[in-house]
Amino acid sequence: MARRATPIDGRTAVVAVLGDPVAHSRSPAMHNAAFRAAGLPYVYVAFRVDSRDVGPALAGVRALGIRGVNVTVPHKQAVIPHVDRLTERARACGAVNSIANRDGVLEGDNTDVLGLDRDLSAVGLAKRRLASAVVLGAGGSARAAVVALGRRARRVAIAARRPEQAAELARALAPVVSAELAAVDLAELAPGRAGARATLADAGVVVNTTPVGMRGERFVPLAYDVTRDDCLFYDLIYTARKTPFLAPAARLRRPTANGIGMLLHQGAASFEAWTGVRAPLDAMRRALRRA
Repeated sequence: MARRATPIDGRTAVVAVLGDPVAHSRSPAMHNAAFRAAGLPYVYVAFRVDSRDVGPALAGVRALGIRGVNVTVPHKQAVIPHVDRLTERARACGAVNSIANRDGVLEGDNTDVLGLDRDLSAVGLAKRRLASAVVLGAGGSARAAVVALGRRARRVAIAARRPEQAAELARALAPVVSAELAAVDLAELAPGRAGARATLADAGVVVNTTPVGMRGERFVPLAYDVTRDDCLFYDLIYTARKTPFLAPAARLRRPTANGIGMLLHQGAASFEAWTGVRAPLDAMRRALRRA
């Protein structure tokens, strides 16, 4: 049975998520349930932070003694100059999604890598070496996905609307992953385009790291039908309904998953960094389902 919430008073430790937007975030529900289950005097809140205010926001974390924060889009790279040190994972990714305040020293980490890797295994993607994987997008979340998939696939294609951004990401991550990285124009993955079959036909997994579809808008044209029957389509966006990225894959009976499991596992790693206590996964999972 979950414990009753401890009262909020002068001893309460504050943690938060920073991003824009953040109103949709399920992290407050997940973490506050975890704090109740663990009997910890913590509270988790969401702060919408404009891109111009990332520096002042991190200064506020330090000044106010906020115990830690999660960082979501679009700030995962922007926070880096404002932390004091980075973990190896964060340095490899060049992106931060979790910050621990250690007596005024802000340590940036990337628990997205761990969260995605654990959830890919949970939804049935074998640990065996895949021929190839495809990452859609080239932002902060894409960095974590490329690092995670670079451990599973011999080749990872990064597809973005701006091919130069994909190429820049491939160059940046080539030294830290064993997979061959390739940059692809996202438009070339549309039905009938020559690049679609070359990139998608042998992919074991296609991961969407873009926010496209979060508000129900149509996803970009994608040649779903050239993929293998067992190709997993994974969307970092988590909603109760199939996202516009996942729905066409589901109609073709391809396996699909959204990012709720990744949220769970990356959240557990953040929880443990902030508190030093083992994360109560069952309580966190139940809270996410209710939310």
